[in-house]
Amino acid sequence: MKYVLFIGSRVGFEALNLLVIENCDIHHVFIEKEHEHEYEKYYQRSIEKCKGLSINYSVNSIQSEIIDNLTQSLNDGHSINYIMSFGYRRIIPGSVVKMANIAAFGTHFSPLPRYRGFAPLNWVLINGETETAVNIFYLDKEVDNGDIVDKENVPISYDDDINTLFEKCIVTFRKVMRRIIPKLEKGKFDALIQDNEKATYTCARNPEDGLIKWEWNSTKIYNLTRALTYPFPGAFSFIDGRKIFIWSCEEYETPKYEGRIAGKVVKVVKEIGVVVLCGEGAVLIKDVQLENGERQTADNLIKSIRVTLG
Repeated sequence: MKYVLFIGSRVGFEALNLLVIENCDIHHVFIEKEHEHEYEKYYQRSIEKCKGLSINYSVNSIQSEIIDNLTQSLNDGHSINYIMSFGYRRIIPGSVVKMANIAAFGTHFSPLPRYRGFAPLNWVLINGETETAVNIFYLDKEVDNGDIVDKENVPISYDDDINTLFEKCIVTFRKVMRRIIPKLEKGKFDALIQDNEKATYTCARNPEDGLIKWEWNSTKIYNLTRALTYPFPGAFSFIDGRKIFIWSCEEYETPKYEGRIAGKVVKVVKEIGVVVLCGEGAVLIKDVQLENGERQTADNLIKSIRVTLG
């Protein structure tokens, strides 16, 4: 079988590696660069992998270039059995999807049909979900709504952050891919139709969406922090007018406060952090960083219980 890949980020690089390991015939790879604000960039690794194996590739191709490239391949007598999109953030045009003479597939890390769209792993953590999933599904004209050809659930623990959850999903993704590739090579696989009546969607996230509102309860603040920790832009607040990023925190039990000020520091824990009151409950803020500053424990930066964040 011949494959055309559309890849981006870590997920795309992992997919490319797996297909190479399984000796799949990769006809062309369209590679998308990460955005400049993203700390980790995998596109260069994908380029090096293609170069080392003499696999044809293109980087950041516009739609017309993709169509021209694949049309020329078909005119030259090259068949395209599968088109696969992994970590690629643009919708594959329908005219391209139709060039696959068997099927076109993508992946999404969410409990489909819920959480279709942007940043699903960040959102499931923000919302306190206890499970997500790795899905391989047919590409369709609507986002993330194609029939599912393979799926495996991934548990989310209370202690997971975006990094540990992503690694769980990567391990599961490898497992699912190894399971499905032999079926693809034989051209024999089943699919499950998604229940569109149960579908939900997510918004794209911007760095400014990480603002903490201390009137929230402690669980909501904890979930936001663990969902946006490095290498993501981070949950943040302000101290004396300066932006402070909060990279880690945990919920913290305090005495009952009848005189409660949300965002008020009520305890300094030496070499660990500071305890801050929320609208309900409290959090122990641990690793922090002033904008353009160095990462440090919060007690090194905040030394007084007269400080209020916000």
